[in-house]
Amino acid sequence: MIDIQLEQLIQRAESLPKLPDTTVRLIRVINDPASTFQQIVDVIRFDQTVTTELLRLCNSAYFGLSRPIVSIDDAVRYVGTAKLMQLVMAAHTHALLGPEQAGYGLLPGALWSHSVGVALACQVMAGYLKIQDKGLLFTVGLLHDIGKIVLNENVGAEYAGIVRIVNDEKIPFHEAERRMFGITHAEVGELVANRWKLPHPIPCCIRYHHEPAALPTPDPIIDALHLADTACLLLGIGGGDDSHMYRIDEDVLERTGIKTGEIENIGATVVTELKSVQKLFGFE
Repeated sequence: MIDIQLEQLIQRAESLPKLPDTTVRLIRVINDPASTFQQIVDVIRFDQTVTTELLRLCNSAYFGLSRPIVSIDDAVRYVGTAKLMQLVMAAHTHALLGPEQAGYGLLPGALWSHSVGVALACQVMAGYLKIQDKGLLFTVGLLHDIGKIVLNENVGAEYAGIVRIVNDEKIPFHEAERRMFGITHAEVGELVANRWKLPHPIPCCIRYHHEPAALPTPDPIIDALHLADTACLLLGIGGGDDSHMYRIDEDVLERTGIKTGEIENIGATVVTELKSVQKLFGFE
């Protein structure tokens, strides 16, 4: 096992671009059932950068609105709070998740595309599982693999050893990470989310998205995230070399009643919208 000091990982996590304060506040407000329309608008209106980007996106061909959107009030009213949060999150993770992650076999844009695909699949999965909190599901879908950015350098250096473990022992990539480093990208992702002070349960969802069975009590949000991630990996949506030997948790399938064929259908549903989002942000 390669010795990776936790302190080194923390320092690397600290060097990552942080989600803007506006984005973190918007996550909290939208995920609070008691929040009002005005509170959502107020979070955004005083951030010039976010306001400018949102108005640009809302007036793009992606939405095809018949009238121009000239204010944040208009954006919330005509686009909706859920879609608004998607745009803010996708815009602010674009630079973070967009670069190549060579250690995972991910070309430029691939990690971001996979993350957006999982976020969209999470929302579709919410409909199947009758989960109300689609905003939270979108957020955890988008951020579930942020630990890869921190571990990428180490994975690249030890890539051959990890692949050998995966192929020889027929175990998933994240288990080989633990065997090699003593920690997985999911655990590192939880660390990053906590350092960013993202609200509960986002760090927990990131930590257990590959291992829902490790939770003492099943969590429907994590089940949905696990299935959404599977759907995208099955269709090769932004998947890299770490999709080798990926396993779906049979207990999650039993709990949710979702069939493998339905997972593939959900993934196929996501592909069309993902292509539109990729075009919107310049990844085609």
